Amino acid sequence: MQTEVLILADGIVAKHLLQRLVKNYITKNRYHIVYQDPRIKPKTYNENFLFYQFDPTSYIKLSKLFAKRFKEVVIVLGNRVETLASFENVRRLDRSVNIVVLDKWDLDIEDKNFIQLNANEILANRVIDHLPNVPVIAQNVGLGLGEIMEVLVPFGSAYVYRHVGSIEQKNWKIAAIYRNNKLILPTSSTMIWPNDLLLLIGDPQVLKEVFRSIKQEVGQFPMPFGVDAYLFIDMGSLDVTSMRHLVLAAVHLHSKLKDKKLFVRVANPNNIEFLNFLKSYESADIDIEIDYRYQNGVNLIETDMQKLKTGLFITHNRCFMQKELRKKLYNYRIPVFSVANTPISNIEDAGLILTQNRSLEYISSIVFDIAIQLELALKIYEYDQVNSELVDHFQNLANIYSKPIKFVKTNTNPIRYLKAKEKNILLVFPFSKKVVQAAKWNIFSTDPESLFFKLNRFHQMFIPES
Repeated sequence: MQTEVLILADGIVAKHLLQRLVKNYITKNRYHIVYQDPRIKPKTYNENFLFYQFDPTSYIKLSKLFAKRFKEVVIVLGNRVETLASFENVRRLDRSVNIVVLDKWDLDIEDKNFIQLNANEILANRVIDHLPNVPVIAQNVGLGLGEIMEVLVPFGSAYVYRHVGSIEQKNWKIAAIYRNNKLILPTSSTMIWPNDLLLLIGDPQVLKEVFRSIKQEVGQFPMPFGVDAYLFIDMGSLDVTSMRHLVLAAVHLHSKLKDKKLFVRVANPNNIEFLNFLKSYESADIDIEIDYRYQNGVNLIETDMQKLKTGLFITHNRCFMQKELRKKLYNYRIPVFSVANTPISNIEDAGLILTQNRSLEYISSIVFDIAIQLELALKIYEYDQVNSELVDHFQNLANIYSKPIKFVKTNTNPIRYLKAKEKNILLVFPFSKKVVQAAKWNIFSTDPESLFFKLNRFHQMFIPES
């Protein structure tokens, strides 16, 4: 059974509409087209296009067509008055038919079965689609609300040379990849290359954040986790020397990384001299807040995390050994810098131990970002029959970022190796559940993440797995 559609057509837009309908006709629709200007009528068309030449604002002539039951009426006219008059005529003739109106004049129409296509918004959206670094949103399929999006992956993106399966996709999915004018339906093992065009499907708000993270190039940490750094000092559990190292480390990181502000939270204050030392660093971008209520430090942190946009949490390794704090920070999904009692300015290398943990691929670009911003050499420690794909992955990133890697192979436990051979190094770990559950009595474990505390004479960075 054919679907009857009425089109009231006039003007250049109507001409293009009719040409496209005739050219792309693949449905069982029968189109009844009312027009005045013969120049908009296609030269060739099939039997499913019926043309009537008269004024579309004529109620009497139009009423004769409504002997048929139309499924939809489309009004594409070049004049505001004629558009409104035609709309009113159609509604008088059929109170329930769905009407689609091309609106160039911001018409104020209230109607139940009515779709208003704002021509100015449509044109503006199409222009925006062609601007660089702006997400292209599908508007003619789905809901048209941004749940379908195209994103071009830039060369320095954190998503480059990562497997699709290593990317956390909660409330969104990579549905397709376009590469060299070919469609790829990705699997978990499909690797993303520079200049790939990703077709994303998901919650519109989530996709906006995904777009930002894909376009975010190396050199922006602590983005995409947050925009600020947060230093926590519990004076009740630290000596003055440790606290001074902590402050100097935070100020150094703040000067090197791209965080906007450094928030300093002090709990259990008990030393006036140290507080004066700390306050000497207060400035427009270093905000110091001291809590004199002697509360549980974890509760203070929880309150702050709810109101701040923290992208890096800084604390002393003695505080990080508190399991309650590690558990909270793990749930916040933000990176943690654990400070040791050595000058942070002495660090020369950033080091990563390769294990079978696939999360290393997820954090790999962030490791490069940190090493580049802190101007550190990068060392990768291989042991325990590491997956060769992971080694290749880091080598690819090294080529992309022009950041050489020194691969260190060892057959011995890497913890023993690091203790014996290394001195001025920042160790990077995935912030995994193994880190959260780590316990000093677990002496039989050989996993570096479970035994991170055995290397706490080094500064350490913990990056969320997802």
